[in-house]
Amino acid sequence: MKFKGIIFDFNGTLFYDTPFHNIAWQRITKEITGKDLDDELRIKMHGKNNKDILYCIQADMSKENNDYYSKYKEKVYRDICLEHPDKLHLLEGAVEFFNYLVKHNIPFTIASASIKDNIDFFVKTFGLDRWFNVDKIVYDDGNHVNKISMFNDAAKNLNVKIEDCIIFEDSKTGIGYAKEVGAGLVVGIGSDFEVLSKYGADFCITDFTEFDSGEYL
Repeated sequence: MKFKGIIFDFNGTLFYDTPFHNIAWQRITKEITGKDLDDELRIKMHGKNNKDILYCIQADMSKENNDYYSKYKEKVYRDICLEHPDKLHLLEGAVEFFNYLVKHNIPFTIASASIKDNIDFFVKTFGLDRWFNVDKIVYDDGNHVNKISMFNDAAKNLNVKIEDCIIFEDSKTGIGYAKEVGAGLVVGIGSDFEVLSKYGADFCITDFTEFDSGEYL
């Protein structure tokens, strides 16, 4: 089957940044509690948004401090990214895939749980405006309960039905929501294909050099 549009997750999908987030949370945890981030807390944090993670770190944190640290953590994350320029690059094959999509007039965009400041950082750092219509990128603007509404908005921005879209995702929640929203094809990205398949991915790739554009587009 041929599909008509592409929706990319960003973090962990187009840019492998999990270690940077881990370092950022380690620094934030140390600043708030004076202690290192331990395995028990890591488990509690998994799959939660910044505000909920901060309440895991300090249950009685004030709303004012929660709002502050939620934004501050992302600034720390961006600074850490810049501290590692050798790792500040898109996933292998992504640029070539973008060029293919542009050449063949296949609409594509990003649906990311990142905040606007991070999206702006990614656009500037990776020059995403060379391929993407930045105004059509869907991000966490406070109006989305989860990625289901993000995926739906992304498909609308592309003027393509969600069932005619391929969604690329790397996380359990992202893949689950992509399946739930009714995407035509859900491609898992990562190294553990067995786990990604259990999450619900239709098939898996480690990077975009492994995706057969001619078969699906």
